[in-house]
Amino acid sequence: MKLTSIPVLAAAALLVSCGDCTEPENKDFLPRMSQSDPAMLAALRAFKASDHPLTMMHVEGTSEAPNRQNLHPMAMPDSVDFLLMSRVDGLHPALVSEIAEVRAAKGTRTLNVVSYDAILESWNNLREEAEDAGQGGDYTDEAFAAYCKTETERQLAACGTYGLDGVVASYLGGYDSSRAKPFVLAVDAWAQAHPDRLLFFRGYPAYVVGIEGQTLVSRCNYILLLTEDARASVSISRKVREQLSRDVPSDRVIIEASVPALADGGEDAQVGATVQVAARWVMDPNTAATVKCDKRGLAVSNAREDYFNMPTYRRIREALAILNPAISDSNPENSL
Repeated sequence: MKLTSIPVLAAAALLVSCGDCTEPENKDFLPRMSQSDPAMLAALRAFKASDHPLTMMHVEGTSEAPNRQNLHPMAMPDSVDFLLMSRVDGLHPALVSEIAEVRAAKGTRTLNVVSYDAILESWNNLREEAEDAGQGGDYTDEAFAAYCKTETERQLAACGTYGLDGVVASYLGGYDSSRAKPFVLAVDAWAQAHPDRLLFFRGYPAYVVGIEGQTLVSRCNYILLLTEDARASVSISRKVREQLSRDVPSDRVIIEASVPALADGGEDAQVGATVQVAARWVMDPNTAATVKCDKRGLAVSNAREDYFNMPTYRRIREALAILNPAISDSNPENSL
């Protein structure tokens, strides 16, 4: 992978820290000098426009006024390229404004995660409620197909409503993806109608490429592959090969990893490869040869959990330093 040299000014911009402000109820938390320096922000935007390993963070939207730093786009690590936002229904105006601000100031773009699995779960909950009331007869496969199409289109519309930069189509289902056809074709239609927007695929593309009429997998900008229970480089390679074996593009691969969930046991709650292990896999030239793919970067599935580490977002910043060593710094308090 080609790495772009980072000017000293850009490096300084990327090492600005937001980690010292940790009061959860303090909405006026942004360090004014670092957030408003035109030269630093220009260098940051130039870095993100350059050829470099990408970093993505999954974040949550909210319909309420955001009152924690890990809900504020402007408080995320500076050099993260994309925020992948779920729960965008009724997004609070303060978040909508900040999504535009972080794009203009830092070049950070925000995408709407539209999940087939979440749509299926909602359908199953509705069906169970109807069955409990003795009215489950209308919940047929045909009815689900109509519901799936309508709900997918409704969620896709949020991209325009809130001025987001694109969509992440997420499919985490099994090998038989036939029930997901309305979802996939609805995303396809949206992408054709919005060529100016970004489109990512997340999950298991090898299970979706066989859907008749779909172009989603081939047209997406990046493919996010989950490491799941892969805890080391060799097992990550195996997971990637499994998903690239069936007409899936290999020139746009992003690896998705996680950080330990503190509420579930901290370090003991790590699922699959750590973000540091995944970042090393991305940067290892040997893995490109064995898997035969272009490794474009790293996504962090539960980035909000890393906010509670000190310094804030510690693991994500360590992964950023691995992906972009030219902007790393020996001081662990600095933020990438």
